[in-house]
Amino acid sequence: MSSSSWLARHRGGVSLALAAGSLTTLELCHAQGWLLAPAWQVARHAAEGATVGGLADWFAVSALFCRIPIPLLSRHTNIVVKSRPRLVEGIVDMVQNQWLSPAVIRERLAHLPLTDSLLALLAHPDARRRAERIVRRLARRLVSELDNHALAQFLDSFLRQQLAALPLTPALVVLLRQLLEGAHFDVVWHSLLDGLDRALADTGFRHTFNQLALEALRGYEEEGRWNKLKAWLGKTQLAGEQDDEKVAHLTERVLARLHAELQTLRHTPDAPLRHDIRTLLVGWLARLEAGDVDFEAAIHAFQRTALAQLDTRPWLAQLLATLRQNLVRQLSHRDSDLNQLLAGLLGSGLAALADDAALRERVDGWCRHAINVFVEQNHDIIGDTVRLSLSPTRLPDATLVAQIENRVGHDLQWIRVNGAIVGGTVAGLLAVVRGLVA
Repeated sequence: MSSSSWLARHRGGVSLALAAGSLTTLELCHAQGWLLAPAWQVARHAAEGATVGGLADWFAVSALFCRIPIPLLSRHTNIVVKSRPRLVEGIVDMVQNQWLSPAVIRERLAHLPLTDSLLALLAHPDARRRAERIVRRLARRLVSELDNHALAQFLDSFLRQQLAALPLTPALVVLLRQLLEGAHFDVVWHSLLDGLDRALADTGFRHTFNQLALEALRGYEEEGRWNKLKAWLGKTQLAGEQDDEKVAHLTERVLARLHAELQTLRHTPDAPLRHDIRTLLVGWLARLEAGDVDFEAAIHAFQRTALAQLDTRPWLAQLLATLRQNLVRQLSHRDSDLNQLLAGLLGSGLAALADDAALRERVDGWCRHAINVFVEQNHDIIGDTVRLSLSPTRLPDATLVAQIENRVGHDLQWIRVNGAIVGGTVAGLLAVVRGLVA
């Protein structure tokens, strides 16, 4: 510690020591009969006044920070610690209701370019990466709710509404015109054959077909024709001992025959069925273009019936679950296409915000309003924060006293010096006045 720093912290004690030393020296000289001239008497009284003033200010300053064990006076010492609750509430009132009042914060926010500050912050790579991480976290939270049952139900209802409001007639006219073109109709024809072929190969379709056949046979049994039918089944030499086995074998033969017919149709461009389907589509198109009221009514009736029976919730739930799994997998890898897309969208959004002054002003207005509302509704948080910071748990008495002394100690030392100077000056002047009067 330098000598100047030491003197700054102890100049009050030095001034008191000088005053007391001067008083002791002059009193000893006076007692020995030395230095009896009037000027020395004035100096002796001035030293006495400086000592008294220095002692008084030492007591006053010391009484702020510590207890001084002087009878009757000690209860008026250690003022900072004893007055701590009042000091804290005074600081709370000053900070909460004056320095950081809602009006002051509102006035200050009115001149702050919040959006410009945000854009300047996000221009730094580290800040941009943190913003991208926040975007990814938000995206993961949103994606985690994709398979929510309520979302599937909402999408099902929304899809129904859109389909119910869809004008089918114009769309069907355009669709039929395209389908009846040569190349397009060939695609439709072969797609129809492929679909039928896949249906014939599907085990579920085969099972359903077999069950329908059995139910039809039981109907024959109720009508008394079952024995004749069983005799016919026997003549066909179908495999199986039981009737259901023979019916299953019959189903396989029928489906195999249908499959063979489909292959024949596939390689027969002028097949009658192909011509009949095209003729049917041409007739539908003509009726739609002519505005056939009955035909349009039939289409609308079909639309209502189909929508009444349509339930897309299982399909939508499965689709959303698959989508959720894929998106979660994408979001889990920082360099995935989805994360790169999100980073690009963030960058383009910030660039658009930087180029649009009107948009920045609207964002600033929204931010100011949100902050002001939050401050007004939670203004007590400021006071609670100050109280917590100044609580004995966070700031013990010894630490509080030390901090105050460190902040104002130099000025308090000057108060003690000034007390000695003022006391010595006043005492010296009084000694001069007494000498003149005598």
